[in-house]
Amino acid sequence: MWAIILSHLEDDMADRKNYDFHSLNIPYKISLDEIDLPRPVELPQDGEILSLLRAVDSRHELADMHKLLGRSEAGQLGSFGSRTTMMAVRRQDPELLRWGLVAFLIWIPHSHDFRDDLPIMALFEHSAKKLKLSPWREFRRAAKRVPVARVWVRRWLRKPPWEKSLKAWRYAESADDDGFRYRQTNVAPMTPELRDMIENPAPMTPELRAIVEEVEERARKAGKRRQL
Repeated sequence: MWAIILSHLEDDMADRKNYDFHSLNIPYKISLDEIDLPRPVELPQDGEILSLLRAVDSRHELADMHKLLGRSEAGQLGSFGSRTTMMAVRRQDPELLRWGLVAFLIWIPHSHDFRDDLPIMALFEHSAKKLKLSPWREFRRAAKRVPVARVWVRRWLRKPPWEKSLKAWRYAESADDDGFRYRQTNVAPMTPELRDMIENPAPMTPELRAIVEEVEERARKAGKRRQL
């Protein structure tokens, strides 16, 4: 009897082998010349990511998808989600925004600091309104599909309107040659001095190298003591 029950439970568990995560393992590399430029709103793998989310949803495993992913893979979903706040407005596509919000909530359990994710929630709030959607309804609907983020969404919804605004998180509406986008209002271009430091790093001095080696040696000794 228990063997049958366990067999059914195993069948119901999300299985990484059912999916191709190729689209979540394509890093976006930024050259130094691009560092002051706005990040692309759309990437070539975005269509594959959307197809992956739909495939997981078709197997009713969306609620467990966060368990299948490494942190870097989940980070790709978070990045995709944040970009859909702009893609959906450009295309006037509410369904794309909904998938983006689901993707972003799948990322939340992997985040080291939720405060870094709050500004993106403000973008979703604003984009939903631009698409004539109810942010409250959309957040609640997404949280039902990704229950692990339900408490996170509830806390966001309880914030006063000002704390959910673009201005509070230093964002503003903008546009480029391809259409609508958001821009941060507190980001300055890289200074020539900083660019020179990155392009022409100075060699490590003997004094600094000695300090680094001392810190590394202490870390090694501490690690050995913990093993004992």
